[in-house]
Amino acid sequence: MGICVVRQPVFTKGLNIYGYDLLFHDGCQEDKTPTEIDAPVNDRYSSRTIIHGFYDLGIARVTNNKRGFVRFTEKLLLDMVATILPFHILVVELANTIIFTPEVVTACRRLRNKGYLIALDGFKPWEDDLTPLLDTVDIIKIEFDRKNQDKVREFALELKKSHPNTQLLAKKLENPSEFEMAKKCAFTLFQGNFFSKPAVVKNKSILPAPRRYQTLQLIRLSNGADINYRAVSDIIKQDITLSYRLLRVVNSAFFGLRYTVSNIRQALTILGAMKFKKWIMLISLSGLSDNKPSELITLSLIRARFLELLAPYVGMAEQAEDLFLMGLMSLMDAVMDSPMTSIVTQTNISPHIAAPLLTREGEFGNLLNLIACYEQSDWDQAQTIAANYSVQLDRIFNVYIQAIEWAQQLYVGAGQA
Repeated sequence: MGICVVRQPVFTKGLNIYGYDLLFHDGCQEDKTPTEIDAPVNDRYSSRTIIHGFYDLGIARVTNNKRGFVRFTEKLLLDMVATILPFHILVVELANTIIFTPEVVTACRRLRNKGYLIALDGFKPWEDDLTPLLDTVDIIKIEFDRKNQDKVREFALELKKSHPNTQLLAKKLENPSEFEMAKKCAFTLFQGNFFSKPAVVKNKSILPAPRRYQTLQLIRLSNGADINYRAVSDIIKQDITLSYRLLRVVNSAFFGLRYTVSNIRQALTILGAMKFKKWIMLISLSGLSDNKPSELITLSLIRARFLELLAPYVGMAEQAEDLFLMGLMSLMDAVMDSPMTSIVTQTNISPHIAAPLLTREGEFGNLLNLIACYEQSDWDQAQTIAANYSVQLDRIFNVYIQAIEWAQQLYVGAGQA
């Protein structure tokens, strides 16, 4: 049926997107056994996934024209397969299974001369001798480990002196504190779940500033049984940022309107006709995320659209909008650095949506777990959950790609003030 791919963001120090780690999986075929699905990547598989990803799928759609890290085997490296792919997107990633022979070093130099970036992954610089490749590598990926901080810092300082243009990428960062620690260890690129976790959850008010209070009131009103459009309009008009974002969303090409919306009440009327709650949530999220990476909001949108599109395939077509809202709210604790329990209380989210956000249980909770597992390339668990609904992994992949494209298009329309 094809190859599945999931993207995991790579951030700069300023939490801007540098690129995406692209993880491929050949488990979309129905005739694959678990053993075949979990088999190590070989040259034939790697070549197939790379060609499929860049040409059949169109990897720029997945990376939004940012860098894409793709793992290469030694044979693919020596065969110069990378040269058939766009150098402005591809990052050639070499695993620690590759032996640094003179031929490997020569191949890396040839690729760099053609404009490609070379990344090393899976190495421990304090144990592995990277000397043969240091002159030909652009990025070194290191799994962050608190126990090895001193060793990493020492290596980083030496590398900065000898190879100032080589960047260190800290991977598998699990929380904001590890992100801060990695920055102090001279890492300049960062990867992991840290950006989707709350920085602080204890003794932190859910209403730290007037604008956040207005935003949460807006969400609460939009989740009431009868929406008071006048009250909603009054709240939005009090905040220039929310007003700007509302008008920008409705006036964007995404809506395909033949005329320009010029005032808040008119914009709300259009939103009311086009699933009001959904768009209010989008505007609210973008208004709350000033100090957060835009990828966090993009990921929220991807989850929301993914669950909405998946609904008909799991027998929940009538609950598609509720699933959308749950996906959109699923990272709100990270957006606001506040406990999810406080958020669901303050925003008046319906109990059947609030419960799975808190417990990840029940039918809604299962689907939220499904997209979370897919995001983390936990293919086995994602397949297990999908199989309970008689949904193949290739269907999950197709929905995921549609959700990415939708979210990228919509978030550009929403914009940042």
